[in-house]
Amino acid sequence: VMLPFIFTGGGSVTIMNQIGITIVMAMSYNMLLGQGGMLSFGHAVYMGLGGFIAVHIMNFVEDGLWLPLPLLPLVGGLVGLGMATIVGSFSTRKAGVVFAMISLGIGELLAASCIVVTAFFGGEEGVSGDRTWAPPTFGIEFITQIEVYYLIAFWVLISIFLMYLFTQTPVGKMANAVRDNPERAEFVGYSMRWVRYVSFCGAGFFAGIAGAL
Repeated sequence: VMLPFIFTGGGSVTIMNQIGITIVMAMSYNMLLGQGGMLSFGHAVYMGLGGFIAVHIMNFVEDGLWLPLPLLPLVGGLVGLGMATIVGSFSTRKAGVVFAMISLGIGELLAASCIVVTAFFGGEEGVSGDRTWAPPTFGIEFITQIEVYYLIAFWVLISIFLMYLFTQTPVGKMANAVRDNPERAEFVGYSMRWVRYVSFCGAGFFAGIAGAL
């Protein structure tokens, strides 16, 4: 809340915006590697898809679709969750090197698709949009960087709080057990695959939020 009053320059606020987005992305990756012990080389896929969908939806909002701009990160999160649901259905069957190689393959597949599927990804030029054309939300048009900063800060705090709550659930605690000793987790009645799958989907959701931001 106080940082923009300490670092008042426009460049400083821009950097803090990037830091906030990176915090959400890093914390979502921590759900995979730190909590679940899954080394992923393709976690940027969910962030990227969340970002692409968000900018397309934002352009639809400019054309008349009703959606408050502060809710756009939620759309990106749902896209990340949807993609993680599909990829996790087969990638979380194994951990270790197998999981890492599958994640690397998915990342390379999407990287190649960015050049081929130009109608969605825009090729090397990407997809552009203008957030200031969206209808104001409670009188806020998100024209200045400081308005965007507080929107990002809000989603950073919400995301960190939700990720903390996940660690307090039985699945979140069992993710640590599956990371440290998967065989023992199986012996007490928990499926290694389903614990990994739920953690994977949650990480994809928050990565999508970061992409939309």
